[in-house]
This record gives sequence, C-alpha cells and structure tokens, in this order.
Amino acid sequence: MKLGLAVQSLYNSLKKVPTPKSITSNEIVRKAIEFDKPPRIPYCMFFHPTRGDIFDIGFIGKWLRPNKPKFKNGFYFDEWGVKWQVTGRWWDTAVEHPLADLRVLQDYQFPRIVPRGMYPVFRTLARLARRKGKYIVVPNLVDMYERMRALMGFEELMVAPYKQPNLLEELLDHLANMTIEIIEKYGKTDLFDAFMTWEDWGLQTSLQMKIETFRQFYKPRYKRIIDTTHSNDMHFIWHCCGYIMDLIPEMIDLGVDVIQIDQPRLMGHQELIDQLGRKMCMWNCVDIQWSNRSERTEEEICTEIKEMIQTYNVPKYSGGFIFRNYPDPEDISISKDRQILINRTFLDFINGK
Repeated sequence: MKLGLAVQSLYNSLKKVPTPKSITSNEIVRKAIEFDKPPRIPYCMFFHPTRGDIFDIGFIGKWLRPNKPKFKNGFYFDEWGVKWQVTGRWWDTAVEHPLADLRVLQDYQFPRIVPRGMYPVFRTLARLARRKGKYIVVPNLVDMYERMRALMGFEELMVAPYKQPNLLEELLDHLANMTIEIIEKYGKTDLFDAFMTWEDWGLQTSLQMKIETFRQFYKPRYKRIIDTTHSNDMHFIWHCCGYIMDLIPEMIDLGVDVIQIDQPRLMGHQELIDQLGRKMCMWNCVDIQWSNRSERTEEEICTEIKEMIQTYNVPKYSGGFIFRNYPDPEDISISKDRQILINRTFLDFINGK
C-alpha cells in the first residue's frame, strides 16, 4: 500500500459513524462483546468506505512500521532470521526457517520484536481514535503459532511434539513471554480496548493437529496470554481461519472474548451460533472463499448477508455479533463493486431499508 493510500485509510477510519443518541461506537462494540444488548450491530468496514465502529491499529500500523526489510531478487530476511519470498499479496511465503532443527535453539538470538518508535506511533493513533469514540484494537506483534510455523517450517512443527517435545515447549514459553511483555506495555497506556492475535489453526476440513496436542503444548501458553490480556483490562480477539469447530470449546474455556472468522460458511452459520451463543462474540465477514467467485450473483451475496444477520443477531443472545468486511480485497481477488455491494447491503439491512 502506498503511503498516500495509508493516510487516506487512516483519515477515513477516524470518521465517526452514525450511532444512537448518547452512545459511542466504543460502547456499542463493548455491549456486543459482553452480550449486553447493543442498540445495533457494530461493524468495521475496509475500503469503499474505510470506516466503522472499530479502529484497528494493526491495519494502519502495518504501513507505518519502521525497520522494513531489504529486498533482493524478490526475497528478504525478517528480524527473526526467516527468509521470505515476496508474493505481492497480504502474506509472503517463508522459504527458510532458522529453527527447523530445534537443537540450535540455545544459540538462537531472539529479536527485539517492537521496533524503536512503534509504541509512540500506536499511542498517537489510539488518542486520535479515542476522541472519535472508537473501539480500539491493538495488534499482537508475535502471533505465537504463526511465528512457530515461520521459524520451524510446517512439517517440522507438526512432528516436534513427538521428536523434540522439550525444546518445543522451551520455544513456546519464550514466545509466550514475549507476547505477555507486549500486552503489559499496552496495558500501561490505558488506551486500548482489545488485543488481537492472528493465528490460523484450521485446514479446510479439520484442525492442523490433534486437539490433544493443542491442549498439551499450546493451551497452557494461551491461557497465560489471555489471562494477562484480561488483567490489563482488554478483550482478547482471536482471528482464526479454517475449519475450527473442535477448537471453539477450547477457546471458550480459555476465555477468548471474540473470534474473528473469515470463512463462516465453512462451518455453517447455524452451527456457529449453536456453539457460541452467549459464550463468545463473533466478528465475521462474508465468507472470503465463497464471495469472491465470479459466478456469485448480487442476489446471492445480499441473501448471504441477510442470512448471517438473521442467524447471529437473535434477541435471546443480546449481542455477540460484529460485522466485518475483509481488509485486503485484492488479496482475495474481490472486486471494488462487490465490496461496495457488501457494505451497502449490510448498512441498508440494519437501517431497515
């Protein structure tokens, strides 16, 4: 994204959106998350227009972050020592993994994950958004499970619980500690409403590993992270793609406040609300692997949005649903016209048009 577009997105993101009298966007989002009868469904739109109740610092901060890597022939190394191939999309591809063999862990130099100047940037953005009454989401700069895949490679990560369990736990503890340190620094500012992590655990038909493995190695570390988030007066938001029905009960048990899903059709709207009603808030967009297909008609898109709203926004749950439009439409090859259609259909429906 060019700097000019980033600045324009920042400007649009800070614009106020219509709210009922005597209530802010921040309060509407909180009521949805806490099942406290929000006066309408909160929403977060990206592009065409870029605005909503939520101000996502991670989205804006991604383009303002210092210490950007140096590229050579379409590749670069990040601060973790991972070599990436540039894809031209939202996510690049890791091609070399410094911890593919965990026996080198004792000699590995962990980076300073927060570049100098990053916290002041986040604080400045948060103060601007606070004046506009926004609900402010701050990013996880570690993303423990995603970081493990980049550092080790997917295959080595899958076999590590059996081949190198002790070293795997040592690495997990270190990454969890780094995450907790970031959360505590965020908490000291008293400016952020939620801490958001981006960690995908699902394939298209199942989780990436047995749920027992998650419980043994990962759940205790997530518990520490989520408890620290709550003790610093922030909600915990977890973006998680793929088929994750087996993971949802674990998330509820851990105390996750919001699950952000980009593929709700993969699991089914009714199945999701049956699992999550009054237990965990959903922040969903129209399924990104369904809505971007050229054969989908405008009528089908509109019907899908209305079905989502009618299924999730049931009065007996008193909240628990936030609407989202996907933040990077080019990455999923969805047209500007379709983005506008999704935004307009949602806003018209909640406004009774």
